[in-house]
Amino acid sequence: MKRRLWLLASVLLAGMSVVVGTSAETLQFKEGQDYITVNPAVKVPGVKAPYVIEYLWLGCPHCQAMNPIVEKYEQANPKVTFVRRPAIGRDRWVFDAHVFYALEQSGNSKLVYKIMAFYHDFAASERRLPDRVDLKSFLVEHHIDADKFYRAMDSDATLDKLSLAFKDQDSLGIKGVPAFLVGGKYIVNLTSITHAKDPEAYFAALLDYLLTQAGKN
Repeated sequence: MKRRLWLLASVLLAGMSVVVGTSAETLQFKEGQDYITVNPAVKVPGVKAPYVIEYLWLGCPHCQAMNPIVEKYEQANPKVTFVRRPAIGRDRWVFDAHVFYALEQSGNSKLVYKIMAFYHDFAASERRLPDRVDLKSFLVEHHIDADKFYRAMDSDATLDKLSLAFKDQDSLGIKGVPAFLVGGKYIVNLTSITHAKDPEAYFAALLDYLLTQAGKN
């Protein structure tokens, strides 16, 4: 399963080389080309710098393809907090945002990669995305109480978090996912990453650079 996602990532991110280095010291990142500055900055209550906010959709093939690269960076940089928020769009995305926050409220945020892989495999085999009933197998596999999970999906706490996520998403003008907001100040331009010789190293170097910049300003 993970190998398939890596292959998908390779197809998604492959491109002609436009850089020769793979570290923040050797690369020259430019505003408007590699990232855009957000003003005012987006703060996350209770989260201290350094942090990265990722907007995603559980059923997004591009998000799923990026996961191995993001996960590797996350593991290599344990001091960087990744705050994930579901993007709000069409009705299907709203349903999946409820799923996302129910997972969070049940204390299972670390399963985000696994549930996205579940979505990926389910869509590949069933030619559709999972519904409320289909989620049961995932919940059982990971020892999550299904009744409590479904109640969390419809809770006021979930609605409050959805409202906050949508407010920030709308103010930032985010129209597609995945989207990475570094330090609450800089939105990564993923197009620049697709043209890199080594997308994984480029992504890591860009995040390092922007986190450093966010710490200065």
